[in-house]
Amino acid sequence: MLEIIRGWLETTRIKGNYQTLLSYLIATIAIFFIAYIVDLICRKIVLKIIHKMVIKTANKWDEIIYDKKVFHRLSHIPALIVIHIFSSLLDEYQYILQKVSTALIIILSLRAILRLLDAVVQIYNSFEFSKDRPIKGIIGVVKIFFYSLAGILLFGNFTTEANLLAMLSALGGMTAIFILIFSDTILGLVASIQLTASESLKIGDWIEMPSQNANGEVIDISLNKIKVQNWDRTISNIPAQTFLKEAFINWEGMTKSGGRRIMRSIFIDTTTIKILDEDLIKRLEKIEYIKGYLEKKNREVQEYNKVNNISCESIVNGRKLTNIGTFRAYIKEYLKKHPKISQNFILMVRQLAPTDKGLPLEIFAFTNDTAWENYEEIQSDIFDHLLAVVAEFDLGIFQTPSGRDLKKLVNENNEALK
Repeated sequence: MLEIIRGWLETTRIKGNYQTLLSYLIATIAIFFIAYIVDLICRKIVLKIIHKMVIKTANKWDEIIYDKKVFHRLSHIPALIVIHIFSSLLDEYQYILQKVSTALIIILSLRAILRLLDAVVQIYNSFEFSKDRPIKGIIGVVKIFFYSLAGILLFGNFTTEANLLAMLSALGGMTAIFILIFSDTILGLVASIQLTASESLKIGDWIEMPSQNANGEVIDISLNKIKVQNWDRTISNIPAQTFLKEAFINWEGMTKSGGRRIMRSIFIDTTTIKILDEDLIKRLEKIEYIKGYLEKKNREVQEYNKVNNISCESIVNGRKLTNIGTFRAYIKEYLKKHPKISQNFILMVRQLAPTDKGLPLEIFAFTNDTAWENYEEIQSDIFDHLLAVVAEFDLGIFQTPSGRDLKKLVNENNEALK
């Protein structure tokens, strides 16, 4: 083509160096014009055909790839290939166009691959099992590989083979320096892969890490950090390696089990604990939950005392029922009949060691609803009821005297002295 242009210029008055320069300029313009036409065809016609094909298919993954503009990046490559091929017509100037077009092809290919990897992540995340095994960290490693490969290819494109080998040798020697400089990133990368592979952590897990003031849901696992949305709606960005160095609680096991633990105590005033008398027994027998319990226990106590010839003249002698034991039995029966308490887990009401705040009566049970808000409602309703009925057993809740109590006591003493 260059010879044809020069032949045509011979018929004009342009001679010498101007003729050579103009012939190269016309040839370059012609090459770029052809490349522009090819690029226009790819963008305006081929892309539209691909879009129509994508819409007609039942699959969603091809739409995701199209929306990520993978084909848009690739659509510019044919025009660059045209420039690379026809640049041979420019004789000694072909080197520049070939090197530039090759570099642009590498860059566009890299961008297309990165977009494709983003589409892979989005497609993968659309499946339910992606929450158990996120691949964002692994894809990040793959991206680093392609970035490195593109860098080597670009450097090799503009240099000789000897210089390329020298660069690779230098990179090998600088590995230790890179490891030192990017140690945190490398550790985060390794930690992210370990956490994902071992299923210690996944998106959607409720975690608690006191050292980082994090208590909330994992919303993202990236290359070197874990993003947690706390329950107060703040965001904590925690380095991935921190999860290998420091302790954290993952509540996912609780969520999967279908039960959430209640472990809370009621503090009973020990001065109100006593043996049941006949009047209190008759009153408590009206309570449905412990009616059978009292009948059974009364028979056991009477039989035991009769067999062992125990005199009941003193309440200290023999076996007796107490209000604290009866209240404990009531709580257990109440929880067994409660529709929101799971019967598939441990259900226990126990006494702990007495303290200066009274006798702790601990409830250990599991709700069958693990949602935080519902769990708190269930727990509150249970203790609302127990605190309200404890007086029916002639028991009192321990409470540290307040200023109002002390003032009332002083007034009563003053009234007594009058």
